[in-house]
Amino acid sequence: MVYERQDDITGEKFYRLVGGCIEFGESSNTALKREFEEELSLNIKNTKLISIFESIFTFNSKEMHEIVFLYESKFADSSIYNKDIINGLEGDRAFNAIWILVDDFLKKKYKIYPEEIVDYL
Repeated sequence: MVYERQDDITGEKFYRLVGGCIEFGESSNTALKREFEEELSLNIKNTKLISIFESIFTFNSKEMHEIVFLYESKFADSSIYNKDIINGLEGDRAFNAIWILVDDFLKKKYKIYPEEIVDYL
């Protein structure tokens, strides 16, 4: 499940996995579950930490640095897998979470950031 973003300066379109920031005192696993509940009103289960890595990048001419906790998980409601679009809300910004075939990222039909994610697909 990914959502589309665009760099307003370069115009580059790309995808990111659904997720978010860890709040002070919160574990990465708890943050993952909270972000899916807050942004998509969805519950996830069977979470498994796959990897942790750093990502240093530029977005909208701003230098950014994030530490990525990459998880595998399942949706508690299996009907979610049959939906083409899941409407989300992050703060004031609405977005659409969608499914894209893993092969489309592996064959570079679409760009996903951080690029290291491709190593785990």
